[in-house]
Amino acid sequence: MKKIFIVEDEIVVAKDIECILTVDNQFEVVDIATSYQMAKKKLCMARPDLILCDINLKGSKTGLDLMEEISQQCNVPFIFITAYSDVETLEKAGKLGPHSYITKPFNEKQLLSSVNIALLANDNNEVSAPTDRELSVIKLLAKGLSSKQIAEVLCISSSTVETHRKNLIAKYGINKTAELVCLATAKGWVDYQEG
Repeated sequence: MKKIFIVEDEIVVAKDIECILTVDNQFEVVDIATSYQMAKKKLCMARPDLILCDINLKGSKTGLDLMEEISQQCNVPFIFITAYSDVETLEKAGKLGPHSYITKPFNEKQLLSSVNIALLANDNNEVSAPTDRELSVIKLLAKGLSSKQIAEVLCISSSTVETHRKNLIAKYGINKTAELVCLATAKGWVDYQEG
């Protein structure tokens, strides 16, 4: 059974996540930390297979700070869970290499699919790269372009762009464009410095 460590400063949200993950003994939640300091102390002992980390934690240190430090010490995959999906936060998060980025509010299906994909990707140690056309669409999405604008740049129809978007979201088991951009950044397919 895979072990999950939750870093979430809202205990009600953390307990909801724990309930979703432990239904039918799918996963074991090894511990919950509500702050940067608590997470640092507990993570050494927990030895999780995956970390779910909120970006906005109470105190001066964020989930971004925590995962930057933890990822230098050990190779544990992690998923950011946050209410923030602005470009600056995505860029900072993407540079740390999360396996996924889940925006609040999320549902049970979104959480479980992201967790399963992160664990599978870590087990397989790779996520299949997008095709050249998919990569073109992702890069333009990362620049904040709409489907109509992407269609004009690539000389294709808006419905074709929407089809690519839907296919990419299904291919990587994510639910929002922000999560797709974060995955692409983490995997090095997109570099925010390009635009």
